Amino acid sequence: MSTSTSTHLSAQALHQAMSGLGGPLSSGTGATPDFAAAPRAAAGAEKSVLILGAGVGGLTAAYELGRLGYRCTILEPQPRTGGRNRTARKGDRLYELDGGGGDPVLTHTCDFDTGLYLNLGPGRIPYHHRRVLAYCTELGVPLEPYVMETTANVLHRAGHTPLGAPWRNRRVANDTRGHLAALLSATLTGSDEFTGLLRDLLRRFGDLDEDGEYHGSTRSGYGEPLDVQDFPKPVLPLSLTELVSSEFWKYRFYQPVDYLWQATMFQPVGGMDKIVHALTERIVTEYDVTVQLKAEVIAVDLTGEGVAVTYRSGGRDLTATADYCVSNIPLPVLKQLTLTGFSQDFENAVEAVEYAPTCKVGWQANRRFWEDDHNQIYGGISWTDHPITQFWYPSNDYFSGSGTLTGAYNFTGHAEEMGDLAPGERLRLARDGGAQLHREFLERNTVPQELGVTVAWHKVPHQLGGWADWDPSDPAHQSAYKQLLEPEGDGRFYVVGDQASPLPGWQEGAMMSAQYVVAQILGLIPRTAPATVQVPDAASLTQGL
Repeated sequence: MSTSTSTHLSAQALHQAMSGLGGPLSSGTGATPDFAAAPRAAAGAEKSVLILGAGVGGLTAAYELGRLGYRCTILEPQPRTGGRNRTARKGDRLYELDGGGGDPVLTHTCDFDTGLYLNLGPGRIPYHHRRVLAYCTELGVPLEPYVMETTANVLHRAGHTPLGAPWRNRRVANDTRGHLAALLSATLTGSDEFTGLLRDLLRRFGDLDEDGEYHGSTRSGYGEPLDVQDFPKPVLPLSLTELVSSEFWKYRFYQPVDYLWQATMFQPVGGMDKIVHALTERIVTEYDVTVQLKAEVIAVDLTGEGVAVTYRSGGRDLTATADYCVSNIPLPVLKQLTLTGFSQDFENAVEAVEYAPTCKVGWQANRRFWEDDHNQIYGGISWTDHPITQFWYPSNDYFSGSGTLTGAYNFTGHAEEMGDLAPGERLRLARDGGAQLHREFLERNTVPQELGVTVAWHKVPHQLGGWADWDPSDPAHQSAYKQLLEPEGDGRFYVVGDQASPLPGWQEGAMMSAQYVVAQILGLIPRTAPATVQVPDAASLTQGL
């Protein structure tokens, strides 16, 4: 094989891997371009780039282009960098749109104790998100384990689990396995070696007795605490009828065993925004990158030789020009801008996909009751059919005096309904859901109302949602996704972010998209997408459905 043919195939494979041809379940583990080998811009001949939006995708593009000598200017409408990577700390002010078309309104001023924080956006990093982990290593961002599941976590189903005394994860998991193993074992009638091995496997798998029956297991926990004079019996098993009637598997109970998540992942020490702070500091101190905050883009014009961007800053409308433009603006916001010189196919693509509604609620608890002798929970997620949907326990600062809890993370209809409530009503709804899991939520001194914060991402200015709600069965989405992978204006305007990646809703997707666009600008891969690209299934990738 000739060198030119080999190079072409490598570029083609890289292009396909980064554009999602392998499907969204590739989880972003496609090839990463070797930007270190790319030539730096010659002194005096540096190309200029306007990057619209300082989210993770925009910051990553600035990082890669900046260290290759490109002159980058980031225009960010908010007074901070990070986009949806937002960690709430004491003194932070949260704003949302009230739906009336006016200015954003203040919803919360975070009053957590100094040192406490809560990730309102991304909160975990799977081990196969190699780009995020690699950038954390390069930037010196220390990581620690994030625990997504412990056997002490709980499941609540209204009408099935007792109020304030939901089922433990270990009971649901192991009693279900025991009952199913017993049913399967009862069907085995053969006496051959294989059937004997299978019968033995089922005994171990379900912790069955010698007769192949299930009567409970210490895997599900003890009915009483250990005592020096008596070894307690296993907790009474939940019946198969109880388990099946509860429909527990419909409430994301098995999400932690999905490859996309895992029971143990990573998080930055001190909050997810440590990634944002490290990226921002690196690009402004070591590279030729300017970050201009409170600069709201209102128009993009491709009719000239370069790109002209009009933005509002300090009460004035200003115009900046550059050789290239990289847009990290969320699609629902981008379609509100005045776009001149863009193809109709591009404008159709921007209109085609909406962003998914999603809400989060955070609480400060003055006592880490979830770690007490009764609960014994150290990290992980509890699940419920209450509108809060899920309840996260912190994976850090164990055995300390106080802590923060994610008291809701929901989607679709539940998120829309919660987002329509006033902030105080959201907190009351979330408190009700928390009390279904832990009666301590009835104690206002333990979980003070004034120490709660909420965010409805579909109402946050300049965001308008959690992630691009791609549906692979929608023909309009199929053409739109492919269109967004190709630049406009003869290679001058590009879209980045998790919205244009196989991983909507994940930082890995934003970084993957940024690397893809930088590789296109550098000419390492073609600027045209493959004939066939696979549209990501956003609901599956973000909600585990």
